[in-house]
Amino acid sequence: MTELSEMARTGVVSAACLTAGTALLVAALLVRCLYAWWVRTAAVHLVEGGRHRLRWHTTRYEIHEEPWPRPPAPAPQHGAEVTVYYHARHPHRWALIAPYRWLWLLTAAGTLLVAAGLLTRLVRG
Repeated sequence: MTELSEMARTGVVSAACLTAGTALLVAALLVRCLYAWWVRTAAVHLVEGGRHRLRWHTTRYEIHEEPWPRPPAPAPQHGAEVTVYYHARHPHRWALIAPYRWLWLLTAAGTLLVAAGLLTRLVRG
């Protein structure tokens, strides 16, 4: 009787891990699809009259320029390249870090849960 209950408990834990892990992986994929229009490019840092600006080429081969109100404490040199992430359809929406960079946590958690669910099934058979 305890053999069966332990087997059933292992099956429930394994199914819960697999379901939660798959849900996290699907959620990570959906969130990444929401950020599919975000593009990484190199921008040029410009200093004109004490004001900092960033200039880059868009995916439509247009030159886009945006003010950079708060550059880092040691500001890059005039003409230095800066990595910029921007929305392809709305280049005025930009960031210096990838807006989806936190997705690796979601993906890692989902992968670990799926692996734990599979290993639990394999070990307990």
